[in-house]
Amino acid sequence: MSGFVCGVDIGGTFTDCVLIAEDGRVAFGKALSSPGDSFQSGFFGSIEAAAEQFGLDGTAIYQRMDRLISHGSTVATNIVVERKGAGIGMLVTKGFEDTTRIMRGMGRAAGEPPETLLKVAETYKPEPLVPPGRVFGISERIDSQGQEVVALNEAEVAAATAALVAEGVEAIAIAFLWSVRNDAHERRAREIVAEQAPGVFVSVSSEISKAVGEYERFVATLINGYVGPVTSRYLRGVQDKLAEIGFSGELHIMQCHGGMVPLGIGADRPIFTIGSGPVGGLIGCARVCGELGTGDVIASDMGGTSFDVGIIKDGEPLAADDTLLGKFRYRIPALEVISIGAGGGSIAWIDRHGGGLRVGPESASSLPGPACYARGGTEPTVTDADVVLGYISPDATFGSERDGFRPDRALAERAIAERIAGPLGLSVTDAALGIVEVANAKMANALENEIIGRGFDPRDFVLMSYGGAGPFHAVGYAQSIGIKTIVVPGEAASVWSAFGISQADIRYQYEASVVMLEPFSAGRVEETFAALESTARGALSAREDVARFEFRRYARMRFQWQLHELEMRLPDGPIDDQLVERISREFVALYTERYGEAALLPGARLEIGSLRLEPAIPMGSLSLDRLKIDQRPFHQGTRPLYFQRGAAPVEGDIYNGHAMSVGEPLAGPAIIDLAITGIVLPPGTTCERRQTGDFVINLNPS
Repeated sequence: MSGFVCGVDIGGTFTDCVLIAEDGRVAFGKALSSPGDSFQSGFFGSIEAAAEQFGLDGTAIYQRMDRLISHGSTVATNIVVERKGAGIGMLVTKGFEDTTRIMRGMGRAAGEPPETLLKVAETYKPEPLVPPGRVFGISERIDSQGQEVVALNEAEVAAATAALVAEGVEAIAIAFLWSVRNDAHERRAREIVAEQAPGVFVSVSSEISKAVGEYERFVATLINGYVGPVTSRYLRGVQDKLAEIGFSGELHIMQCHGGMVPLGIGADRPIFTIGSGPVGGLIGCARVCGELGTGDVIASDMGGTSFDVGIIKDGEPLAADDTLLGKFRYRIPALEVISIGAGGGSIAWIDRHGGGLRVGPESASSLPGPACYARGGTEPTVTDADVVLGYISPDATFGSERDGFRPDRALAERAIAERIAGPLGLSVTDAALGIVEVANAKMANALENEIIGRGFDPRDFVLMSYGGAGPFHAVGYAQSIGIKTIVVPGEAASVWSAFGISQADIRYQYEASVVMLEPFSAGRVEETFAALESTARGALSAREDVARFEFRRYARMRFQWQLHELEMRLPDGPIDDQLVERISREFVALYTERYGEAALLPGARLEIGSLRLEPAIPMGSLSLDRLKIDQRPFHQGTRPLYFQRGAAPVEGDIYNGHAMSVGEPLAGPAIIDLAITGIVLPPGTTCERRQTGDFVINLNPS
């Protein structure tokens, strides 16, 4: 592949970029995220910072790119969280106007941490994304078999559209019952809306989700419409600016299912960009499983705003049952990533009721940022604590070498002293250790809940730690759950999600909602996949070289009458009775492993709820050169490091990680400084570098 491949990950604090040259060399850049200008200066600044490492200026790099990949998940997520979406209306089956407000009766508790679940007076349902007065019930009905029971009342659709246009809505969501079986009514309603309101963004449920369950599908459709106009304008604005400065290709958008799609498709379905940044990190981990020598990996990403966790089992990232955004739960094809508010920018505070120390979920973000950024922030954060404890080098550069800045230890100490140490009667360093311990405990708890909750033993996995703040805290959050080996993915650790985005395949999604009960008909399964493939070939032939596609097949299965579903990958080749029986056995084994034998329902038959076809074009770089050994001095001296409250600091060795040789283990206490991050080695741990460029931490050295 000639030229450069580029991946960009827009986070809440930093925007990261990875550039990969034709010969496999990897360069990366970082810039502060810039919500004030729709994230554009951070986007382009990160690319140009990476280009400087190849000796290219801001114009030359765009002319030499093969493809550019952005994901925009922070854009779409922030729109929902900050309630800055489009004015939206909704058309639903008459009688189901309150589906998204009722929230299955679980809206108050959704997304709440355990400590607040019992505080009934302090937890609330969220304000609806669409006002009740803008939800119109339409006379129509399709039954669960896809048969028309009540014809679509087109006059009601037209009247509702006229009323919504008169109110000035920018988007209209259309979600009818059982459209997953027959979408004719939704398609006709869309045509009517398009005729009457050609400038309005239209979100149609059967195009967004094929999941059975009207609440989750209605919510997905609503969120897609709510973020659609703003996100589409942002993405098309980026594409236009890229064209102006010499990029001749099409912007590709990272998706939460682990692939990417061209802008023309991604802009119409922006809900798939939500969570796509952390998913990029998962894809990066899956790409290097062979180098790690294991297919069982826990991916942990600690950035400036959040801590994200995903699981790779047997080399494949696990699929999500559903997605939770704030208090809104929806179901679309996605990889499983759970997030908590525990990043480098997470603010430390004292609970006014119990007097205890808390960390997050509020973040200082990129502006003003942690106190040590000297950009106006006064709240103490995890990053401030890391600076005070000696974990972050006083000479570290946040952001790019060109536009970055160094931490101010005095400001970090002042923030911790005034807000935490003073009120709690602690020394500044003990308060900083308390902040780190609380943050590490939150992350360890998230890891434990996700891994053990999935039926796995964390001791059987290798932990990959990345993100700007991750390697500073990896030992702290891994040790308590029995993990023995941590891998920090080389110099690109702080931009690993951007690296994964650069390695993502092009993937399209075609799904059919079905009802199949055991014993399954292999012929019907084959016939459904054949119909999906025919549809995909027809739709994609004008855009892609169909001969390059791999057609990957998936079945979402469960036990009849139970809620928990698992998605099973079907191997390539003909589908016959033996293959169907094999997949059924594998499902039962996986279900038992995941949920335990007690979850098996005696006498219940297996059920297939949907079949999904994924036309994919493999895109990852064939060769990567992630090992660089700097010629600058390796040992950088010592500095005081704090590991235990009430104890004096220890003099820890400081190393330049870029100059670290392969296969020479180091013992803690020590710090390995890397670009925009660093590895903390407490006493009793060791670290060595592999030929791949990765740093491997052993928590139980012999």
